[in-house]
Amino acid sequence: MSVDRAEVDRLARLARLALEDDEADRLTDEMNRILEHVERLRSADAQGAASADPSVHPCGLEVGSDDARTQLGDPDALAGSPSMFAPDWAQGFFVVPLPPGVKADDDA
Repeated sequence: MSVDRAEVDRLARLARLALEDDEADRLTDEMNRILEHVERLRSADAQGAASADPSVHPCGLEVGSDDARTQLGDPDALAGSPSMFAPDWAQGFFVVPLPPGVKADDDA
């Protein structure tokens, strides 16, 4: 599958975008590269991926097991200090600043 310049122009009209000629040419090339990559992913050999045990964590921990919860809930079990991941660590959770414009709810 590939996209030609006419298709990019049609999509630009539908999206109500005004594209210069060089922008439309660049988008045509980029879209074709994306489609080529998707085709390569579709044709990739994924044999054995579906047979992987879904209860096994990528780090070797069993998902949902007490062992996994203990190890992941302990900041000393993490590679490095918790401050590598977040500014603070409280009650087994990373504590990060609120996004701008969001106020903390004291009832929560």
